[in-house]
Amino acid sequence: MSMQTKGTLVQAALGAILITVLMLPFQALTPFAPYTGLLILPVLLFFALQAPPKALIGMFLSFAAGVGWAALFMLVAGALPGVPLPALLGVGVTVVIFLVLAVHPILLGRTPFGVVPAVLLGFVESLLWMMLDPALGEGAPRLNPLWLIGIFGYGCAMTLVLLLVQDKVLTAVLGDQWRSAPSKDAPSSQIPPTPPTHAQTVRRAAGPAPEA
Repeated sequence: MSMQTKGTLVQAALGAILITVLMLPFQALTPFAPYTGLLILPVLLFFALQAPPKALIGMFLSFAAGVGWAALFMLVAGALPGVPLPALLGVGVTVVIFLVLAVHPILLGRTPFGVVPAVLLGFVESLLWMMLDPALGEGAPRLNPLWLIGIFGYGCAMTLVLLLVQDKVLTAVLGDQWRSAPSKDAPSSQIPPTPPTHAQTVRRAAGPAPEA
């Protein structure tokens, strides 16, 4: 069995066990057990971004920024009572997504608020909660923006614990040749860079072109 296969199997077993166990305190200590599935989103986002552990801080702050964008959207929507809801959602959401995709990479790309996927997740998740909340049955627990941020933060903490435990176990089993996440800094947007094309690879291997 290759080291890659061994490492993947150990990660899979630890991930399944730890995520399940770490969810239990949230279910037991808060009234929002029906929303436990939201805790998985930070874990999925972190591993999808292939970011180093310290990127969890940027993920959390960027998610909070996304919740702020949703709050601003609802504030503007409340000031335009005569606009039909389909038009408001269609135009308003498009404008906000454009602003997120423009402002956060260009102006905030080198700050902890530059994790664009986390900003979008915070915005969309907030909108879904705001639209679904009136449809919930009597007595169902209600979320609010602070709880959305808190749930995401709990998921980020789960991810950090998962990384720390996995790395300890993997180091004991496989040595220092395996890591759960990259140790180097991620790009400013926390999105893995596009791999170089074949032509770029050939040019780099050939070295600089001779001067005329």
